[in-house]
Amino acid sequence: MAAISYDVQWVDIVNRALTRVGLTQISNLDEGSSGANYGSQLLPQAIETVYSAYHWRDATKYVQLVPLAESPAYGYAYQYPLPEDFALIKSVEVAEAYEYMDKKILTNATEVFVSYVALPKLPSDMTPLLSDMVVRQLAYLISIPMVKNDAISNRIYSEFQQLHAMAMTREGIAQHEEDNAIGWYDESR
Repeated sequence: MAAISYDVQWVDIVNRALTRVGLTQISNLDEGSSGANYGSQLLPQAIETVYSAYHWRDATKYVQLVPLAESPAYGYAYQYPLPEDFALIKSVEVAEAYEYMDKKILTNATEVFVSYVALPKLPSDMTPLLSDMVVRQLAYLISIPMVKNDAISNRIYSEFQQLHAMAMTREGIAQHEEDNAIGWYDESR
């Protein structure tokens, strides 16, 4: 996640997490306070945990990959690195067999397209639901070292799990409605 910069624009997300835990808010991520230090350290982990956990439709991108100049060490002619904002592969479209290894697609095909869940570059890239899930995951991660109270940490994690389950249900319903709207099943068959 080194390609994404977590700067002042992310302070609100960290503050929402700190508030959920009952801790003092911060003014910026590099102010040196415990909240700022833990917030900036754990924010990438919270985002990656949420975005790599499910095929979120609102965070999906579709791209054609560009091969590296260097061939893989074995078995295939081409290697295609995944985008820097990659969190989770949804699908790979390629004319030949492929392998996924070390955030690369290895294949003999000359064209590779991927659909993937992308990590947000800015808080405004997140839907309200995904933002709330990141806040709850971050609150849980912050609560462990800062609050040192298992009951509070477990309650926050339970809230995250409930929201995650609800979000997955919504995604499933939305996908079902979309599949029906585009008529993936032909009535005349």
